[in-house]
Amino acid sequence: MDKVLKILLKVLKIALIAFIATFGIYMNNLENKLIFYVIRPLLNKHYDSQVRDRRV
Repeated sequence: MDKVLKILLKVLKIALIAFIATFGIYMNNLENKLIFYVIRPLLNKHYDSQVRDRRV
């Protein structure tokens, strides 16, 4: 029983740390900042360098 309790406490600690980390990401809007400052410029650079065969 003691072994089960130790495992349960470790799982709860990991879950609490994961919740705090994801809550901090959500509250600071970090996922959108990552997309805007990192991913979007990379995608713009990639798509702007493609050769177009038709005009819109």
